[in-house]
Amino acid sequence: LIPAQNEEKVIGRLLQRITELTYPKNKLQIIVIDDASTDNTGTIADSYKRDYFFINVIHRNRSKGGKGKASAMNEGFSKSTGEITLCFDADYYPQKDIVEKLTRVFIDPKIGAVQGRVVVLNEPYNTITRLVALERIGGYRVDQEARDNLGLIPQFGGTVGGFRSSILRCIGGWDESILAEDTDLTYRINLAGYAIRYVVDAECYEEAVDSWKAY
Repeated sequence: LIPAQNEEKVIGRLLQRITELTYPKNKLQIIVIDDASTDNTGTIADSYKRDYFFINVIHRNRSKGGKGKASAMNEGFSKSTGEITLCFDADYYPQKDIVEKLTRVFIDPKIGAVQGRVVVLNEPYNTITRLVALERIGGYRVDQEARDNLGLIPQFGGTVGGFRSSILRCIGGWDESILAEDTDLTYRINLAGYAIRYVVDAECYEEAVDSWKAY
């Protein structure tokens, strides 16, 4: 699932990388949720849909869309058919084998969700990008890794991760009334009796914001 609202600058880069994934394409279903975008996000996504059979696009108009990420994700999930559902934000750039790395933990039936590692691509650019990189390192190489190694609860961070689809359906998907829908989902999966794993070598790269206002 790839939710996108006004992401014309980055959505093409992600979808191009999706076409390069090493996971078998006949077992892969990509759903882009164009959430009431007012730029060319939907047009770019449609161009990939025409060229690649495994890419699908949902267009949400202004009356239906623009109500938050959880709402967009729920609509995308309602159209999915896979045993495992993975999530990527539009401004992320995954490794080619990230699907294999994220899904391998589900060989254990007690695992309900998985989280990969976010890495800042433009860390050296300026002070702000270095601060964001430091925040990500602290969050993923210290906090998440410690939780996983100590048998605690790693957090699903909303992107670069996923779930067993059957569990997501059982708990009703994303709660659209919650601002931190990813943290909420983490706890609900755990309370349903399933564990969450963090996979440090499943890396996905992001462009950090580079101004104080954006930060």
